[in-house]
Amino acid sequence: MENVQLKDADYCAGRFQGALRIGLPAPLVKAYLVIIPFVEIGLGLALTITRWRRIAIHGWFAFMATLLFGHQVHQEWSAVNQVLDYFFLGLLCLVLPAHGSWFARDPGPA
Repeated sequence: MENVQLKDADYCAGRFQGALRIGLPAPLVKAYLVIIPFVEIGLGLALTITRWRRIAIHGWFAFMATLLFGHQVHQEWSAVNQVLDYFFLGLLCLVLPAHGSWFARDPGPA
């Protein structure tokens, strides 16, 4: 599994070295691609804990902004549209009224 992940990281890192407007160092791109699954799991777990929800939502925005940046640099507009949907989902989580618990039916005092 790791060999496949490193091959994908090498491929994507090479795509940032071409004739793009913004060139990123290959080690930076590889490191980012290797930690993505761990960031996603960490954010998902933090979103389920009521006490860390707001921090996790802001982390979600930062993570989605980095994905948007990468797709926009490559001008992959269909992927940008897909990431924007997830970005707006995080915005809904931030804007909608917060409940004391995700499992309680009563939102508590307003």
